[in-house]
Amino acid sequence: MNYNQSHYYLNKNYVMFGKKVTASDAQSASSLDKSKSVKASHSRWYRSNLWIHRWISLIVVIPFAILSITGVILIFHEEIDHALGHEPTASISVNGEHRPFSDSIKAAQQAYPNEKVIMTSIDEDHHPGVMLIGMVEEGKGVRDARWLYADVPAAKLVEAPNSRETLTGFLLELHAQWFMGFIGELIGALIALLVFLSLVSGLVVYAPYVKKFLFGIIRRQKGARIFQLDLHNLIGSAVLGWALVVTITGFLLGIGTVAIGVWQMTELQRLQQTYAAAKTINPNVQIDQVYQAAASGSQGWHPTSVYYPTSEYSTQGHYLVLLQGSEGIQEKLLRIALVDAGTGELTTVEDIPVYLKAIFLSQPLHFGNYGGLALKLLWTLCTLMTLFITVNGAWLWWAKRKQKKSQRRSQCNCGII
Repeated sequence: MNYNQSHYYLNKNYVMFGKKVTASDAQSASSLDKSKSVKASHSRWYRSNLWIHRWISLIVVIPFAILSITGVILIFHEEIDHALGHEPTASISVNGEHRPFSDSIKAAQQAYPNEKVIMTSIDEDHHPGVMLIGMVEEGKGVRDARWLYADVPAAKLVEAPNSRETLTGFLLELHAQWFMGFIGELIGALIALLVFLSLVSGLVVYAPYVKKFLFGIIRRQKGARIFQLDLHNLIGSAVLGWALVVTITGFLLGIGTVAIGVWQMTELQRLQQTYAAAKTINPNVQIDQVYQAAASGSQGWHPTSVYYPTSEYSTQGHYLVLLQGSEGIQEKLLRIALVDAGTGELTTVEDIPVYLKAIFLSQPLHFGNYGGLALKLLWTLCTLMTLFITVNGAWLWWAKRKQKKSQRRSQCNCGII
C-alpha cells in the first residue's frame, strides 16, 4: 500500500484512500454521519426515559396505590362525615338570631379557665352556626391547641369527635402525612415528584408507538401481555392531563408547611417589624368587633379565621384575620387583614404571596371538591383508572421478566440436548 492509498490529502477535490470523491459525496457522507449520530442520540434519550419510567413506577407502585385508594374515599369526606354524624351542628337554624361570638368565647374560657383563646374560625357555608375555638396553655402555640366547637346560637360548647378518631381523619392523616407529621408531608411531596417523572417519561416512551400504530389501538390477538400493554398506553393517555394536575397539586400540598414557614419568615416578619410599636399583649377588644372590622376592609371578602395577638401567626399588637372570597376562584383564596388589638380598628388588608395562592388553589384541584357531585364522580373515575395503569404497569414488568427467564431456560435446555 503506497502513500496515496493510505492517507487523505487535499487537492481540488477530496480524495479518500486513493479514491477520488467529489465535494457533494463528502457532504452526503457527513449528513449520513450526522443522521446516525442523531438517531443514536434519540435512542439514548428513549432508553433513558424507558429506564426512568420502569424503575420509578415500580418504586412508587405501592405508595401510589395507597394514595389512590385513600384519595377516592377522601373525595367524599364531607358526605361520609355527615352520614356518620361526625360534623358539629348548631342547635337552631342559622337564619335565626344568635348570640354574639364573645358569648361562645366565654363558654370556652369557663370550661378551661387555665387556658387562653389563641384562634377562632367560622365556616358559614359548610358549618353554619358553629365556631371552632383553639385554646392553649400559657407559652404554647397553635400546633398545641385544644380544639373546641361552640354552638353560636346557644353560646355553648358541643361535642365533636377527635378528627383522628374518625374514618376520614384517619385516612387524611395517612394520605397527607403517612402518620409522620411534617416528615410525612415531605415524603408525600417526594412521591408526587417521582410520579410526575414517571408520567413524563411514559409520554416520551409512548410517543414512538403512535407513529407506528393507530392511536388507541387494542391488539387482542397478540396475547395477554400485548393486550395489557395497549390498555396501559390507552388509559394512560386518557388520564395523563388529569394525573399531571393531581400530581403537581399533590406536590404543592406536600410542601405547604414549608411554604407557610417561608411566609412567616418573610411576609409576617415584615408586618411584625412594620407594626413593632403596637404591643397590646392582653387585648380587651371583643371578637365580634374584630370580625366586623375585618369584614369592612375588602368588598366581596368575608372573615373566617382569627389569630390572636399572642399567636405565632400574628403581630403582638394585632389580630390577624383570614378573609375568604365570596365567589368564583376567590372562594379558594385568602387575604390577610390586621385589626388593632387596642382599638378594634382595621389597620391593613394585604394579599398573600403567589406561592401560597398556588397551594390554596391546589386543594380543590387535588380532591375535586369544587364542582359538585358530578366532578367528584369524574375525579373518582380518573383515580381508579390511574390506579389500574399503576398495577397494570407492575404486572407488565413482571410478565416480561418471567418471559425472559422462560426463554433463557429454553435456550439452556436446547444447548444440553
